[in-house]
Amino acid sequence: MSLQNGVLILAPHADDTEFFAGGTVAKLVAEGHEVVEVIVTNNERGTFELTPERIIPQSEAEARAAARILGKKDVIFLNYSDGMLSDVPLNELREKFIRLIREFRPRIVITFDPWAPFEPHPDHRQVAFAAVEAVSFAHMPLFHPEHEKGGLKPHLVTEQYLIAKAPVHANKVVDITPYIDKKIEALCAHDSQMKLTIDDLKMAMEATGASSEVLKMLDRNNYRGLLNIYIRAWAQDVGKKAGFEFGEEFRYEMAGGPAAALARGG
Repeated sequence: MSLQNGVLILAPHADDTEFFAGGTVAKLVAEGHEVVEVIVTNNERGTFELTPERIIPQSEAEARAAARILGKKDVIFLNYSDGMLSDVPLNELREKFIRLIREFRPRIVITFDPWAPFEPHPDHRQVAFAAVEAVSFAHMPLFHPEHEKGGLKPHLVTEQYLIAKAPVHANKVVDITPYIDKKIEALCAHDSQMKLTIDDLKMAMEATGASSEVLKMLDRNNYRGLLNIYIRAWAQDVGKKAGFEFGEEFRYEMAGGPAAALARGG
């Protein structure tokens, strides 16, 4: 299945895309790109209140709701155990990503940056390394030649958008000004994860001595206002680097690197 002007997202968790690239995804969809998201883990530990039996299907439903808001074509769940990807052999995950790249034949892959600093989450790190390696090898026929027996041919990914909590060498800011409301709406579709975010923040602020007035603002059942302020402030700070009202930033790579840029006259 070849996507039209395709975008394949390789995300560790259900809300990662919306946090870091929701506006960019909405923009790419508006420009005519078909987008498929692959969510690697099942989010079974992403809660302070729900059992795994409840959070897994709820998180999937929320991810599909967010996908509809942004216009993604489909969401695929690999259902690996949340928080435990460091137990999964890197080459196992890489093979799955190569297979998905050869199946969907995207022009663009969006994933985490494996070389960004200060990333504490093992799922982010593992997906990042497996994903960039998969992009590097998916067009080479001697990597998993068994794929061809199923009709999957090697495929070259042209562009990578690499995201990070602490981006380094970010070289691309995308203007998401027309899509900031859609980004926030998609984030709010992840109700369980927004409540988790508030719970986690409140726990940290209580531990560090925040005042009762501040803590009262952290209402897990009314997170939209606070989220709206935070996301707009973050996107505004990124956007001003490139003269936009709101932006998202990436370390952007194109196939061929410097040699390709020279060939294009860049």
